[in-house]
Amino acid sequence: MILVVKIFKGSIFFLLFFLGACSYEKEILSMSGQAFGTFYEIKFEKTQNNLERVNNEINSIFISINECCSTYKDDSLVSLKRDKKNTEFFKQEIKNYFQEVIKISIEANKTAKGFILFENYDYFNAVAKGYAVDIISTKLNELNIKNFFINIGGEIRAEGKKNKNFWKIGIESPLPNKQDLFKPFEFKQNLSIATSGNYRNPGHILGLEGNMIDQDLLSISVLDKKSTAYADALATGLFAIGKINLIKKTIIDKDIPALLIYKSNEKILSFESNQWKELLQ
Repeated sequence: MILVVKIFKGSIFFLLFFLGACSYEKEILSMSGQAFGTFYEIKFEKTQNNLERVNNEINSIFISINECCSTYKDDSLVSLKRDKKNTEFFKQEIKNYFQEVIKISIEANKTAKGFILFENYDYFNAVAKGYAVDIISTKLNELNIKNFFINIGGEIRAEGKKNKNFWKIGIESPLPNKQDLFKPFEFKQNLSIATSGNYRNPGHILGLEGNMIDQDLLSISVLDKKSTAYADALATGLFAIGKINLIKKTIIDKDIPALLIYKSNEKILSFESNQWKELLQ
């Protein structure tokens, strides 16, 4: 049975639909369910490892990330840190997860100074879903699974191919009550992608110093070759800058592979950085 865990109260996620091309050369196994208050979907090429073993490994990761990083769980490490309570009794693995999330978040905030991530731990979930994707990715590689697709609430890592085809995703349209694709993409190398925005849950992300986010700002997606957690934190940090022109400037000045979707005169427009285009070529 796939573990169902709830962790991030009021979390926002963005559906990046899986569009893998059909092939019958090798069997592709699939797992899906609920984790961290959102959905997850994992697809991988069948290997000598059976589905039950992979499921157990992923189940264990969900439990550990939940114990570390849940801002909804009162006795998680981050909740006890927030409440200034003792955390010495946690296993070293859980403490390591916590420190790694902080390290990644500090690095992202140096690039896009959109928010102070852990001033009161409110943004901890801006990294934890992406970090869970990375931990699962590492585990699949340890199990000698080289071709896989991981999606936790819209934070994605894809490696290898689905048979001879590249993995494909599509970013959901940011228009309210519209469940279609804004644009499809093909991953021609190992990549992570994360998307941040307020259009499915207005007010979820606060701007700098509590300022309002520009209502014409819809979403920001960020690519990274190695870390879904870093892409996750950076997308949230960029969005928290709050002003479309400032976000564009930061993306250009810092060479960030990003896609910005916004409105202008009631039209939906987008901006793709050169680095974004290069990684998807």
